[in-house]
Amino acid sequence: MRILKGKFSILASIRMAVFIILSMAVIAAVGTITEARFDAEVAQKLVYQSIYMYIVMGLLCVNLIAVMVDRWPWKQHHMGFVLAHIGIITLLFGAWLTQHYGVDGTLAFETGQKRNTVSIKDREILVYSSMDGNNFTGLYQGNDDFLRHPPSEKDPFIIHIGKDDLRIFQYEHFAFRESEISPTDKPWDGAAVRFQLENPNVNMTQWLRREGRFRQAEIDLGPAKVILTSSLPPPSGRNEVVLVETPGHEELDYVIYNKDNSIRKKGQVRQSETVETGWMGMKFRLLRYLPHAMEKVTYVPSPTASPISISAFRFTFQGGEYWLGLDSVVRVFTDSAVYLISYGHRRLELAFPLTLKQFKVGMYQGTDRASSYESLVEVPGRGDVTISMNEPLKHDGYTFYQSSFEKNERGEPVASILSVNKDPGRWIKYIGSMLIVLGSIVLFYFKRVKWVKTPGSKT
Repeated sequence: MRILKGKFSILASIRMAVFIILSMAVIAAVGTITEARFDAEVAQKLVYQSIYMYIVMGLLCVNLIAVMVDRWPWKQHHMGFVLAHIGIITLLFGAWLTQHYGVDGTLAFETGQKRNTVSIKDREILVYSSMDGNNFTGLYQGNDDFLRHPPSEKDPFIIHIGKDDLRIFQYEHFAFRESEISPTDKPWDGAAVRFQLENPNVNMTQWLRREGRFRQAEIDLGPAKVILTSSLPPPSGRNEVVLVETPGHEELDYVIYNKDNSIRKKGQVRQSETVETGWMGMKFRLLRYLPHAMEKVTYVPSPTASPISISAFRFTFQGGEYWLGLDSVVRVFTDSAVYLISYGHRRLELAFPLTLKQFKVGMYQGTDRASSYESLVEVPGRGDVTISMNEPLKHDGYTFYQSSFEKNERGEPVASILSVNKDPGRWIKYIGSMLIVLGSIVLFYFKRVKWVKTPGSKT
């Protein structure tokens, strides 16, 4: 009994409290340095959500409970002390609920679109297969945390796909994307072109590659759209240069459309030849044409975070080696099937859809800076609701905030972005905070009463 009492007194001692406070200070310092060097996500996962943080928080709860039990039976002047300690424990419990069961993500949609999926920070890997390149069947879905448990060549992360294995053996949380287009003799690889658009004010050079199983590829460069296709598509009401492949020929057929969908010019173009587009004094020059091409993508590791760096991993599958970056897809073609491997932010499905009916952007007078923006959305059972910067939407436990918007190459807003939040621990944290404040008030009240009643004190 004495041994148990001695151990209990250690848990309730001031030395334990000092140890916990110092430990929290060290973790906070390490987290601050980590976030400054990398980013908030790395600091959260490797420091603030580490096993060390959980141990310290657990010891804090044990210490608070032990201190309250050590003072049993409680008296009237213990009320503030007990309320404050219960409030801290309640606050920690609410924070734990938020961390494990809360939702913090984004939802982006264009006018007229209906969405019920939220993109959150967690990553996931998806693997699909198809026999004809159209109807895909899901083979694997996993929420894999490579930041905490990075794979290696000695300890790869293996995904079993039938008789084949996808082996991930390298992960870089910060990396820069590099790509190279090269010719190939594989018939399932699509064509690729390197072209230049220029006038006195514009000079752009780009690669455009068509996936072998897809009819066309396009790129929107702002002043014009360039399309590489196997068959001529209808015009879309834009300035367009459409390049049509001719199997077995070195030249490409081309059609130049105006904004009114009329044909300005058509003909054939070879490598190194230039075509006058007829709008804005712009010239189109075909620098290179590859009837069959492949894109080799690699990622160069970065020691620290950068605005253009993303996470990526390297893997082997069916004898080939590939890199796959965040929010991108790799297609692997074989003689009998095509496999699609996707790596991106995890998507959470809502029980209800939102439809963006209208999006407005207000500008500061005389500038192109947005002063306000708001979304008119249709909510099931509630009709049309306006979400603005100061008026969020609360529905079915979720809160939708107007976060930002996306622009196209011409600077025009094309999509509204909402921040989506669900916090199951919010009210518990509120209650915990109120108990701490109430306990502090009661504690100071009894101290004042005790000071007033002390003999010789001034009232």
